[in-house]
Amino acid sequence: MANITNALRVTVGCALVLGGGCCASREAEVWTPTPRVQWADISTRAIPGLYNGYRILLTEPSQGLFPATIAVTRVALELTEREPFFLRRRLTRDPRNEFLAWNTAFDDQMAISEVFPIAERDLGGARVDPPQIIAANRALKSRIAIVYAMNELSETESEMFGVVYNVNAVQPIAVVHAHAESIAPPEDKREPVDLFETDSRALVRDKFERLVHSCVRELILQDQPTMIESPEGWMPAGPIQPVEWPPRQFRVGR
Repeated sequence: MANITNALRVTVGCALVLGGGCCASREAEVWTPTPRVQWADISTRAIPGLYNGYRILLTEPSQGLFPATIAVTRVALELTEREPFFLRRRLTRDPRNEFLAWNTAFDDQMAISEVFPIAERDLGGARVDPPQIIAANRALKSRIAIVYAMNELSETESEMFGVVYNVNAVQPIAVVHAHAESIAPPEDKREPVDLFETDSRALVRDKFERLVHSCVRELILQDQPTMIESPEGWMPAGPIQPVEWPPRQFRVGR
């Protein structure tokens, strides 16, 4: 059985007509539905209903979660070619948007030191499921994991949704969902259509990235610094004095 693909290209061959010759071959795209990823495929717990937005799941602010590195992982479903036929999870990276877009998505956030993708080889042969993905994050020293998926709901409609994890706690701390529909170009438009501005798959990626950015920014603002406790029995070497600012040596006339 052939793999289920996002689009099936059908070639219309040349047809012989009276008097010889043939028409030029042309290609037409026919949309074919693909297996849909569910929240259970990317989350370690049940997710409440969410549409076109994000939700922080923390009941109280985190402590010492940032600064942090972020690892992003996109999960997809595919139909196996060998019997017995069944759907299996796999990790996917699209070089057109996944790595490069995520690598620059948080450039304006000082609390995010690095963003990198998790590939299937990082799982070491383990099954593709949320606990194994989080384990790979921990091994690669990331504090935040973003596990997400994309579904093409119809020829003109797409969605992306994801879970933000605290890797050390192995707990979801936020969920994000984005939905978009393709924009039909004007009938009198003569210039080539820019699919990045009209196609639902491109539009939903842009919306999802912006929602994730806002979600992570809110998590950063809510995060509290870690309380550092002095070792038991520790005594200061001398009396505590207020810090002089500016330092005396920099003061004019001194």
